[in-house]
Amino acid sequence: MGFKADIQATRATQASTNAVVAQPIRLKGIIAANASASSGLVVMTTTSKTGANLLTVDVPAGDVVNFSLPEDGILFPQGIFISTMTNVAAVTVLTDKYSGPELVGQNG
Repeated sequence: MGFKADIQATRATQASTNAVVAQPIRLKGIIAANASASSGLVVMTTTSKTGANLLTVDVPAGDVVNFSLPEDGILFPQGIFISTMTNVAAVTVLTDKYSGPELVGQNG
């Protein structure tokens, strides 16, 4: 039987210079909704909107992508930023609950 942890859901409707989640955090999953007739794209970075690209998600036209990341997810050591959000109505990031001073270091 695996360890269970609380999950936090945070919604974003546009790319921004502000962090979606500001502290070090592990991304466990993502839900992205495309309300367009064209394919969409979400690019998630850490440190800033122009920081290191840690995840790129393609969202098919008129579809919803619900993706759970395996194991411990992806560590965003300086918070989660969305640098690109094209043809996507909204993104919900599923993360560890917002508490985790032990979340430092590198992925892997």
